[in-house]
Amino acid sequence: MLGIIGGSGFYSVAKPIEERNVLTPYGISNVIKIGFPSRKTAWFIARHGKNHDLPPHRVNYKANIYALKKLGVDAIFTTYAVGIISKYKVRDLILLDDFLGLNIRETFYNSFAKGLRHTNVCDPYDKKLSNLCYEIAKVKKISLKKNGVVFTTHGPRFETRAEIKAIKKMGANLVSMTASYEAILANELEIDLVGIGIATNYACGIKRSRPNDEEVLEIVSKSKGKISSILNLLVSKVEDSV
Repeated sequence: MLGIIGGSGFYSVAKPIEERNVLTPYGISNVIKIGFPSRKTAWFIARHGKNHDLPPHRVNYKANIYALKKLGVDAIFTTYAVGIISKYKVRDLILLDDFLGLNIRETFYNSFAKGLRHTNVCDPYDKKLSNLCYEIAKVKKISLKKNGVVFTTHGPRFETRAEIKAIKKMGANLVSMTASYEAILANELEIDLVGIGIATNYACGIKRSRPNDEEVLEIVSKSKGKISSILNLLVSKVEDSV
């Protein structure tokens, strides 16, 4: 079954059917079953809450990923508002290919009492799911870029010029405040993951303009139709693809 985690500006993507507060060992996660025109259903989580009251560093990532696993989700579709470091333009939709999460300590394995658990994340975003999203986008005539490499900072502040300069040298072409958390945890629980970055702004120092919250939400709002169009077809095919 498909799980969907919506980032900034995505508080719903289809008709709500049922709402649950799922109890996990890491806290409670608010999850909504949603229905698509195709009559398929998926489980949806608004990463920052219904009213966007959770900043990036306060999101309970472990509870969210664990809750989806508990509900039988075997594939997760995620969206992220991302800042552009290189290669892309504002309003681009970008398939994430890899991440830099060297400063992220989120894990389900805080103890090796039951044995070593070093998760392999050589391919953090599932290639089959990513290719499926790309082919759906082509059918829908939606431009979907490839090869996004996202660096995750803690937030909630935007990054400095010096930070972006260093991140660029490390090989990232995008920056986010949330992506690596979910990529790490989903891989630990062996849930296939696909991520789409919505390029909302140029990172600090890349262009003269400075990133701001209003700009981010406006761009995301204009991308909702395209994301929903991809999801409507993806949810119909994902059971045969994972």
